[in-house]
Amino acid sequence: MKKRTPIKLPDSFCALLEYLRNRGYAESSVLNYESHARWITQFMRENGYDAYTAEAYEAVIRHTDNGARYEDLSEFQKRRYHCATVLYEFQQTGNYTFRRKKAEEVLQGGLKKDIESFMEYRKPLLRAGNTEKQYRLDLLRFNIFLDEMGICDVSQITTALILQYIQERMSRFTQPVIRHALTSIRQFLFYLHETGQTEANLSLVVPNCSAPSPQKLPSIYSKEEIERLLGVMDRADPRGKRDYAMILIASRLGLRSSDICQLRFSELDWKQDRILLKQKKTGAQIELPLLSDIGEAIIDYLKYGRPQSDLPFVFLKHVPPYDGVTGAAFTNAIKAGMRRAGITHEGSRKHGPHALRHSLATVLLEQNTPLPVITGILGHKNPETTKIYLAIDLTSLRKCALIVPTIAPDYYEKGDNNRW
Repeated sequence: MKKRTPIKLPDSFCALLEYLRNRGYAESSVLNYESHARWITQFMRENGYDAYTAEAYEAVIRHTDNGARYEDLSEFQKRRYHCATVLYEFQQTGNYTFRRKKAEEVLQGGLKKDIESFMEYRKPLLRAGNTEKQYRLDLLRFNIFLDEMGICDVSQITTALILQYIQERMSRFTQPVIRHALTSIRQFLFYLHETGQTEANLSLVVPNCSAPSPQKLPSIYSKEEIERLLGVMDRADPRGKRDYAMILIASRLGLRSSDICQLRFSELDWKQDRILLKQKKTGAQIELPLLSDIGEAIIDYLKYGRPQSDLPFVFLKHVPPYDGVTGAAFTNAIKAGMRRAGITHEGSRKHGPHALRHSLATVLLEQNTPLPVITGILGHKNPETTKIYLAIDLTSLRKCALIVPTIAPDYYEKGDNNRW
């Protein structure tokens, strides 16, 4: 059998592979890029492209997706799409910044400018980045539906389309998500009417979702379970040092996952042993004590575990490229630790960073810590939010129990007339 001659890659493709290796990418990832690069090189030869120009890149993309939407592609097609884009970007800029986005995060269609204009108008009125992100996601979903319906101008939005979207697309979401989505759409439609872009005020068509959602009890773990979780962290391993410090912060200080993952060096005040940060969810400033065990765990990680990086974040991924830790990675570390510690999730107990935050609140209640103090520690803007934890403070609830009066035994012997 004749041996197949390997395809020689263009110099720009070889330069990208070398760039990825220098950045510490796993060899398997580099080989995956190389495989797609060889296919793209062969495709260029067969279709008469001497260089990987914009025209060649577009031809590769058209051949890869065949006109289908990105979310409908197979995983293999998505990888080829990704590699083709990275190869072209690196050839043009000498750098690699391309990141794949979920379909719902890609704003397209005729209403793109209107939504962007509304978000710019609403931005000063929004409380925090997470709220802005949720508004954007709600309107992106609405925009995808309108685009599928062939709507390319806000004047084409009708009452029937709004109700059809609510009926067909929102049934799969939870009540809180539906409530927020209706609010986002209502305000967007009101903005269009107020700015004269639509004649009718279609915001009046959007129904209210005022029914209160059932209150869920916070998931909690005992002090013994949390100590077992901390005890199984491998503090001889760099990643274990990181996970131990992050779990310690969540369980001792009750910080949210987003604040822990994005904790910056500038937010650590070593001189006065405190943490000063602006909460990602509420945008409010909070001050917490930098406890000695937390400080020691952070120092241990920085000296013997953290990858070399100029990023401002304390905690980093331990897989190249060494970006900041994500909330999903933190949750997975807690799940894995709980499995090793033999901690079960009986009933509907959650097993992520927020459960550690809830557990701290319960411990503080058991120690008779005043509710306003707990509100300050947890960084709640509304004290009513903190009162949710009263529902799981069984000790305090027992103090509120009413004594049931004793009923004489002969009461039940007087016949049916006295029974209810």
